[in-house]
Amino acid sequence: MPPRSSVLVLLAALLGTGCSGSAASAVPDDGGARPSADAGDAAPTYPPPGASDAGTTALDDSGNTPSEAGPPPEAGPTAPTIDYAPYFPTWVWGASGYAFTSLVDLQKKAGLNEVTIAFVLSNGGCNTTQDVEQNMSDMKAFIAAGGHVKASFGGADGTYVESQCSDAASLATALEDFVDTTGITDLDFDIEQDAVLTDAMNEMRGQALATAQASKHIQVAFTLAANPPPGALTTQGLSVVSHAISAGVKVAHVNLMTMDYGDSYGGQPLAPVAIGSLTDANAQLVSLVPGLSKSAAWQMLGVIPMIGKNDDSEVFSLDDAKTLAAFAVQNQLGLVSFWSIDRDQVCPSGADYNSCSTVDTTSFQFDTIFQTVTAP
Repeated sequence: MPPRSSVLVLLAALLGTGCSGSAASAVPDDGGARPSADAGDAAPTYPPPGASDAGTTALDDSGNTPSEAGPPPEAGPTAPTIDYAPYFPTWVWGASGYAFTSLVDLQKKAGLNEVTIAFVLSNGGCNTTQDVEQNMSDMKAFIAAGGHVKASFGGADGTYVESQCSDAASLATALEDFVDTTGITDLDFDIEQDAVLTDAMNEMRGQALATAQASKHIQVAFTLAANPPPGALTTQGLSVVSHAISAGVKVAHVNLMTMDYGDSYGGQPLAPVAIGSLTDANAQLVSLVPGLSKSAAWQMLGVIPMIGKNDDSEVFSLDDAKTLAAFAVQNQLGLVSFWSIDRDQVCPSGADYNSCSTVDTTSFQFDTIFQTVTAP
């Protein structure tokens, strides 16, 4: 996703439960047709949950075994839920020039009840920045009115918390302290910078996440760069996920930053490119995770386009949004998001694409399209 500085001037193996890429490496410089679900196919969890106690037969209220009492009533099929949570940059709090002034204001105006707050970084050591803490009253009011928040660590710009921690134990403590202070347990890790994409750092982060998940029951997602097809997840991104899984982390989503593919995609529809990346990533996951079905792999994947003008000559249009939303519903993706909700507005006079999409004709047009993925 775009760097905070420009905004101000401006997933081998996995499972359980942001943002742009450069032309050459497809690593974002900011801050990622499934058939209907197989019968009885549920997304597996890694490590697998413990088996139920053997040799124990439950009785009904009359003391009969289930076979004596008759079969239980059949439950109709339940479709997987698509998580929809566009990015809410921390720098919007207290700023002007946007279509809303706070989470509560956004909730009232757009009917949006879930966001990904970005980004959590180092506050000068093995600890976290205080943007969320400084706006707790707004966040609590948003949650009290039915909202849910995710917190995204990392991005393209700034100093990552893990880069300032000497070992997995200290990083786990920093994460646990953040959870204790903010109450946010739904965490995303938007990992873009090369220095924190090494195997050693990925192993350390995986161990820390396993510790924090065991102690604080956090949900873990990764947001990673996406190559255009043929491609999908990079070697570095696969290392992030595989080290986390090896450490015992239950990964909810692996989100592709389907943006900033390069100037060669300028003037072309971007939805087919994003769909190609997702399709290739689905195949990657199926081959990497033993026993993972194609449908479960879809439900593990998330997609994060950059609405409107990207950091190159690409433009993700409203028609691209409609195509991608329909694909997400057809294949039951795990998550849909976009960078970023503050840009989902008509450009104010003199503003550039850092504060608006350049294609909106009214505010929240992309949000209106993408909210359809949550419809029953």
